[in-house]
Amino acid sequence: MISFKSRLAVITGAGSGIGRALALALAKEGASLALADINEESVAAVAKEAEAAGAPAARHWTLDVVDENAWRRFADEVEQELGMADLLFNNAGIARMGRFEHTESQAFQKVVDVNFWGVVYGTRAFLPQLKLRQGVFINISSLFGLIGVPGNTHYCASKFAVRGFNESIRQEFAEFGVHVASVHPGGVHTNIANSAEFDEGEEDREALLKRSNEKFLVMPPEKAASIILSGVRKRKHRILVGNDAKLLSFVQRLLPASYPKIMKRFLGGEEGPQLDPGPVQARMESPSLRSRFFSWTIRKNFKGKFADTSKPWDSDKIRAAVEKASRSKSMPNVVCEDINLDGEEGKAGVKGQWQRPASGSNSHTILYLHGGGYVFCSVRTHANMTRAWAEQADAQLFSVDYRLAPENPYPAALEDALAAYEYLLDQGIDANSIVVAGDSAGGGLSTALLLKIKERGLAMPAGALLLSPWVDLAGTGASLEANTDSCAFFTGDMIRRAAEHYVADDDEKNPFISPLYGDLEGLPPIRIYVGNTEVLEDDSLRLFDKAREHGVDAELRVWNDQPHVWPVFYPFFPEAKLTVAEMAEFSQRVTSLDEGVNVSSDKGSEA
Repeated sequence: MISFKSRLAVITGAGSGIGRALALALAKEGASLALADINEESVAAVAKEAEAAGAPAARHWTLDVVDENAWRRFADEVEQELGMADLLFNNAGIARMGRFEHTESQAFQKVVDVNFWGVVYGTRAFLPQLKLRQGVFINISSLFGLIGVPGNTHYCASKFAVRGFNESIRQEFAEFGVHVASVHPGGVHTNIANSAEFDEGEEDREALLKRSNEKFLVMPPEKAASIILSGVRKRKHRILVGNDAKLLSFVQRLLPASYPKIMKRFLGGEEGPQLDPGPVQARMESPSLRSRFFSWTIRKNFKGKFADTSKPWDSDKIRAAVEKASRSKSMPNVVCEDINLDGEEGKAGVKGQWQRPASGSNSHTILYLHGGGYVFCSVRTHANMTRAWAEQADAQLFSVDYRLAPENPYPAALEDALAAYEYLLDQGIDANSIVVAGDSAGGGLSTALLLKIKERGLAMPAGALLLSPWVDLAGTGASLEANTDSCAFFTGDMIRRAAEHYVADDDEKNPFISPLYGDLEGLPPIRIYVGNTEVLEDDSLRLFDKAREHGVDAELRVWNDQPHVWPVFYPFFPEAKLTVAEMAEFSQRVTSLDEGVNVSSDKGSEA
């Protein structure tokens, strides 16, 4: 964690907006400030405010960021007057609106000069100081450095350039101990929009500004500054500022071909003001305090103990730790019955637990396959969630205790899952009343089971519900590395270790091991849940994308900053309760529909 007390922060564009908010927030934390802006009057006023707010020192300079020589003089004067800088916030920027065909090259160049070259010149000028101080560059890009938007070609080009610059120097500067943060604000209400220039042939300036401010620029700069400083403290490489930035960044990665249409809706274009990406729903509000506490507990007591993959895993020790940590609550409204049936010759047996509402009314059947990397967990570890699901859905749920690796690598788990499904059919249960479900490894196993059911020519279940499914044991998803720090449960290396135990000597891209590589055509309706900070995030995104490509009626629900498979923590925090209720709604709905009815939610996206 980075402390700002007694540090020297340099901020450009400090005369208003985010720059001013950063200056005052840092002043309150005891940082000294070197403030620069092209407007001498405004930056001088901010310097006085900063001193009054508690900054040990606050000096101001008039700076044109497109003048490289001015940058060199500025860096020298800062060092002479205040000492060497610890942090540089390259925040100065300008906006311009207009389509490319209406933009003169000189006007285009001006935007690129200020927004991009200003960052380059500033980084070069202060690099010697930050190398010696092992400091931090905080370079402000934009949401429009992640997504392209019509009418903003010059602005988007400049901010995309800043993003690429950041990602490159981050790797180069790491050897010096210098950190680089790329900041992507969404709709922040600052003077940059009010002072935006317009190209000829565009709409009326006042009308454009009013629409932009009302629909998009809503976050106070003080809130944006708080988010930025929080990300810097945590040494994040990419800082998304605002729910709009988080949501649209996610949508762009998920739907690269169709996100421009979504952008028009989001920004109030001719297709209407409402964001409606169809089967994608995103919950981007901040997590509850209870959710944060559970994430912290998991990170400390599980990830902290088992993240070291240089040593062999003690599977029994991991299983014992997980079982001990699981607290099954008594649910008098659910009756449990253990099943342990030997298989016929050459076939797997069936071991698991029936969980049925005490009322005796079972509208449908859920076949549940628990997660745990194919190495740990059991019916017991997931009982709070599965029993609650059975009760709320008025369904009977069969939770399978399949054989675990490394003692029983592939295909043991899949054989047990198939045996359990055939057991349900043998009980006279109609496939149209069955929902197959699972989490993490169990989510991947559920998907593999669907492929096996298709291969065997068995009747397909009515639907499938997957919680953070692990569907690529080849480990090609970018989030394995990108989310290693943010994921409360796992690192990418932990995922790879579990894959080695299950795959053994087989092909890691075998579709029955990694169903992401299988033919998904003909699968039943699927709903996928995933958190945007999980190492397995990309598994869910890619599975959803491929399912839609193959004609599967798939839904995706993404939650912000939730621990891996958060519904398993039912009833201990509200997000788990809400998701279990949604799971019950889904299983009731897909088992009550006639064949061929599309079940995707028409509620659009929640942000």
